[in-house]
Amino acid sequence: MITYYRKDATILLYPHESCSRSSFGFKYLSGAGLPIRLINIGWDRVTSPAYRWHGERRGGGYAVFQYTLAGRGMLRDGETYYALTKDTGFLTVVPGDHEYYLPEDAGEWEFLYVVIHGIDALNHCKEMIRQMGPVLNFREHPEPVAALSRLYRAIYEDPQLDKFTISARLYEWMMGLHRLAEGRGIVRATEELPGPIRAAVKLMKSSYRYDLSIDDMASSAGLTKYHFCRQFHKKTGLTPSQYLRKVRVEQAAWLLRHTDKTVQTIAAECGFEYANYFIKVFRTLVGVTPNDYRSGKKVDPVSFLRVEP
Repeated sequence: MITYYRKDATILLYPHESCSRSSFGFKYLSGAGLPIRLINIGWDRVTSPAYRWHGERRGGGYAVFQYTLAGRGMLRDGETYYALTKDTGFLTVVPGDHEYYLPEDAGEWEFLYVVIHGIDALNHCKEMIRQMGPVLNFREHPEPVAALSRLYRAIYEDPQLDKFTISARLYEWMMGLHRLAEGRGIVRATEELPGPIRAAVKLMKSSYRYDLSIDDMASSAGLTKYHFCRQFHKKTGLTPSQYLRKVRVEQAAWLLRHTDKTVQTIAAECGFEYANYFIKVFRTLVGVTPNDYRSGKKVDPVSFLRVEP
């Protein structure tokens, strides 16, 4: 998003807002082609209750995502009804027992939408719906919408944009949804973490070789133990103990790759009291034993290893 500053407020604008409302459709001559392809993308505003789409009366084999910018829409999914207000979006696969429409008392509904198809498109969307349901709230996590907004602006500025570039942008948007589904707002980059959580991570990375307790970590964060554990998991997707284990294994992997130290020595330097336990933890997180990782058996011994939840 674009950030504008003025004396009394900070205004966040999505990239598409520098354009005008329009829509773009795509047809492909290459059959199945790419595993995720764009059919339609648009920015629209409707004011008539005649606007209504039924999921069993419009063909099929594609997915629809629609994000409310202003006004209000409605989604019926089976026997459940959802109000689609500002900052919410719905995701659905066609055909299906659903319909979305402008309620008679709503006045208007302004939205950004995308229609996609392809094997990956359908599989990813079905998994998102399974994990989070058909309606998502992006008020606190706008990045997936920002990715879609960037794509709209890119196509608006260049309607001949390469289809591979478009598919890559769709994957960016889809991974944003996966990130939301996995942690409902997990922040991955250390510099983006809230100060208290960042302080605990800094302690882990500087003192991983020592016997750190949850109390030590909570104290560095300036939080109660309960609140610290709850906030840490919410922001990283891992418990503090799991994150410390991750830091230790990542450091051990670096030592295995860049030094000739024994497994026993590396275990001790990385905070594992017993080598056998270190081997067990390493194999659980990396998939191979430390010796196999070092020798390149079954897995490439990369220069730096990241362990993700």
